Amino acid sequence: MELTALILLPFFGGIAALFAPRWGRDAERWVAVAALALALVILILACLTPEEGRWIAFERFAWAPSMGLQVILAMDGLSAALLVVSLALGIVSVVVSWKITEHSGLLNAALLWTVAASNGVFLSFDLLVFAFFWELMLVPAFLLISVWGHGDREAAALKFLVFNAVAGLGLLAAVFYLGASGEVVTFDAFEIAGRQIPHGVQVILLLGFAGAFLVKLPVPPLHAWLPDAHTQAPTAGSILLAGLLLKTGAYGLFRFPPMLFPEGFATLAPWGLALGAFGSIYGALLACGQTDAKRLVAYTSVAHMSIVLMGLCGGVYFSLMGAGVEMVAHAFSASALFLLIGALYDRTGTRDLRELGGLQQNAPRFAAAFAVFFSAALAMPGTANFLGEALVITGMFQVNWIFASITLISLVVSVVYATRLFKRVVFGKSRRTETLEDLTLREMGPIVLLAVATLLFGMLPQLLMGALEGAVGAALAPVAIP
Repeated sequence: MELTALILLPFFGGIAALFAPRWGRDAERWVAVAALALALVILILACLTPEEGRWIAFERFAWAPSMGLQVILAMDGLSAALLVVSLALGIVSVVVSWKITEHSGLLNAALLWTVAASNGVFLSFDLLVFAFFWELMLVPAFLLISVWGHGDREAAALKFLVFNAVAGLGLLAAVFYLGASGEVVTFDAFEIAGRQIPHGVQVILLLGFAGAFLVKLPVPPLHAWLPDAHTQAPTAGSILLAGLLLKTGAYGLFRFPPMLFPEGFATLAPWGLALGAFGSIYGALLACGQTDAKRLVAYTSVAHMSIVLMGLCGGVYFSLMGAGVEMVAHAFSASALFLLIGALYDRTGTRDLRELGGLQQNAPRFAAAFAVFFSAALAMPGTANFLGEALVITGMFQVNWIFASITLISLVVSVVYATRLFKRVVFGKSRRTETLEDLTLREMGPIVLLAVATLLFGMLPQLLMGALEGAVGAALAPVAIP
């Protein structure tokens, strides 16, 4: 029952956090940290004692047999890596929100429920249960933006909800069709993967799945919700958006199209490559023109996740492995940049690059942290981001040299926006007269954790690549039977 616990612990921990403020000062925060830490320990123990075969752990039990509904949870190396990211970023989000006192019980509950729903997405192989967790993610994320956000937060939250809810309808329709089209009604992804679905039907159903995944990823022109959501969200909301919700879109594309619709995926993959190539350049160019630091990082996410899309649609070993590595690496680096920008905003009241500067003089820990994660955003050698993007580019050269060249051009553009952000924030003279407080010990903890992960997987690539081997092999050989 380890996998079930990874969903239920954050969920019931969230309910406990909701009522915990009446138990004493900071009780809701400690409850949230304890629930996530316990889930992380259970996950590590499960990974240390894997079952035989492809899956580290596998659970199946009936939920509503008369409806053909089961709970099927399976964890391989890809799921395990993303679950570690989910639980670790959940703890980081609680820590960075420690000083927020407005509705703090509901805030910590929303953070835990976002983690619980994401864990459900990363583990579920009953398609209706997967779709349930997919839609459930939207509720706590909507609350995080609309209640604790900044500026025009209600409009940003509504845009996030409308984009993702409408796209999710296509996923739901495809899931219902798949469940009802067999001899027996079932939503078991492994059983559906063994069916002979006509090619044209595969293409139509895949479009339903892909619409939901591409909005969440996101890639242009389906990305319009992301810059506003990131800009108006609180720091913890931005961390979970960049580190978790975007990764659920990439995870869905990694897992289900090759497994359920192999012929349809082969037909649509060239369009995915073209979309990814366009998004990598488009996101990088728009990032160069931003003056709001958060909005700039949001557009870099569009560029980097478009490279992930190219890796997924490349369909060869190196591109798929690169996409998996980049999903994890981007979760670390983007979350850390949003954390740093949020901490800077709390001190200065602005994210405008024209009003910032001088961190290397006034706040050396801030400057050092920005340097590490700017290097990751640039995919500098020694970082996990370099490993991911180098693998994708290698795979692209095996598929099509034009797409490989476009990916390289997007990396050149990334030098422009990353150095511009670094120069504006770290170098030059401070444009503010008041003394700027450097990073505190509480803020340094998450930063050190994310920096160690970024550098560790960059310096020792086999640690992460070894964990992803099984998932990459399954995506290359689509029909997976447990």
